[in-house]
Amino acid sequence: MSMAGRWAEAEFEAIFRAHFERMARVARRVLRSDAEAEEVCSEAFLRLYRSGPGALEAGMVGGWLYRTVTRAAIDILRRNRRRGVEEDVDSSAGAAGGSEAEDPMTRVLRAERIAQVRSTLAEMKREKAQMLLLRHSGLSYREVAEAMNLRAASVGTLLARAEAEFGAIYRKRERRGNSEPSAHPFRPLARVGKDGAPP
Repeated sequence: MSMAGRWAEAEFEAIFRAHFERMARVARRVLRSDAEAEEVCSEAFLRLYRSGPGALEAGMVGGWLYRTVTRAAIDILRRNRRRGVEEDVDSSAGAAGGSEAEDPMTRVLRAERIAQVRSTLAEMKREKAQMLLLRHSGLSYREVAEAMNLRAASVGTLLARAEAEFGAIYRKRERRGNSEPSAHPFRPLARVGKDGAPP
């Protein structure tokens, strides 16, 4: 049990072991490198440690971490966009999730799509981008609600609005780039049930 205002070392270590890798996976969906993702997660855990257990509401440590990590990752995207930092497609191609057997053109096209998604997220309102990332990372409606401090009953409507905003920005960017219009990456989420399974 933690003391008032301070973590018991064993308690905090257990939280770190239970959540760090999961948070790093979420951050990697947004950022360009493992190093960036791990830095964001490390800073979130350091902030949690310094704040003490009193920073958490009703013991929702997972929700606090999801909210903090996604907010920090999206802020980095937005900051890079303001500075005019462009996605490095060549370096992204190797980390885009493609197999070694893919031809170079396929890998570059996949990397370009990932760069487009990241740029779109950077243009969105932060809370909407966070919701999409959390849902796309496999969280249920209830878990998204806990992470974002929302009523569970409102998550479906808010996610639909977030998907609509993402789709509008994504298609606008495609038109600017003279790309063939395509279904945006978060579209399937609208057809997923509240518990993460097909309705």
